[in-house]
Amino acid sequence: MWQKNVRYLDYNASSGISDNVRNKLKDILDRSDFYFANPSSLHRLGQQSQQFLLRAGLKIAASLGKNINSNQLVFTSSGTEANQTVIKSAMKTAEVMIIGAGEHSASHDLLSEIPESIQKYELPLLSNGQYDLEFLKELLISVKQSGCSKVFLSLFWANNETGVTTSITKLDEVLRSSELSISLHLDGAQVWGKLEIDLDQTPANFITFSGHKIGAPAGSGLIWIRSGSTLHSLISGSQSRGLRGGTENLLSIAAVSFAAEELNSVGFQKHTLALRERLEKGLADIATKNNTQIKIWGAQSNRITNTCRLSISGFEKHQNWVEMFDLKGFAVSHGSACKSSIVEPSRILLKMGATKDEALNTIRVSFGPESKPGDVDDFLIAFQGILSEKGGRT
Repeated sequence: MWQKNVRYLDYNASSGISDNVRNKLKDILDRSDFYFANPSSLHRLGQQSQQFLLRAGLKIAASLGKNINSNQLVFTSSGTEANQTVIKSAMKTAEVMIIGAGEHSASHDLLSEIPESIQKYELPLLSNGQYDLEFLKELLISVKQSGCSKVFLSLFWANNETGVTTSITKLDEVLRSSELSISLHLDGAQVWGKLEIDLDQTPANFITFSGHKIGAPAGSGLIWIRSGSTLHSLISGSQSRGLRGGTENLLSIAAVSFAAEELNSVGFQKHTLALRERLEKGLADIATKNNTQIKIWGAQSNRITNTCRLSISGFEKHQNWVEMFDLKGFAVSHGSACKSSIVEPSRILLKMGATKDEALNTIRVSFGPESKPGDVDDFLIAFQGILSEKGGRT
């Protein structure tokens, strides 16, 4: 999939289009009997597209849990649109809105857009990257005492930068103990295909996903809505039960269904955990050899198995780590891909207690199905080479 002269270690940003999806899309495009007509059209070709859309929805639903119905799915143009649709919809009815400090910017940026008529809070992160659920518990007690009853909460299922996962069991206990009716949104972009998931077994009302994290092209997103939950339309639309405007992107939805069919979370975890352990052991050896500190963020917490976020100490100024590794033939990330063109301290790490220097001198390595042990070994050699080249530190 990737260029032979580049080792791709940035799967959390995008998994790229898998070979399976690429081949199946080509097969569809080569068919002379399929016209990709408007699924809302009543003629025969329109109904053919509608049936195609329904079958794709069933395949996607099957990857999300045992009792997931395709009617619970709303397709969007991206994970960002999915997140913002849910959060902006909540602004119409919520009295209290709580958004996690560790959320992707697609969600976190909306804190500033919440109307003054709504009480808003940012749920803090602990130093281990997990959410402070004790803080949440006390906050919900205070909310209940104030007489508010319509509460909306938006949290990550797995953090895109550190890989740290939210304990759904512990979160559920906190929400139940509050005795409040809480509308919960989980950002699931980083767990689809990486964890065994069953959406119906979570306390969430809305869970959002992104197709290009699992092998489909960028430009495909998804909202799962629990039966009985209400997502208010933000625009007058014709698709997804009137929640979105325009004609459904059949090709994109098909690609997501092809990607969903081949997901194997158990195999993914086994494969990537071995790579991450190999990497982190090698980083520890490099730290000892170079008398420096390499900190793994969230190392003491449960993480999705493919992710390692590290900071390199001893550098007072930002070093161009991503560019330096790129010159060595490795694609890694400074942080969230949507913000990667702006070199600034990682908000996530700062919220976890990192210093500005730590939050600047950091990279994220994330593995995927095509990653190999040799990629890790060669990355470690490149890392040692970069440290040796840097020599004296500023």
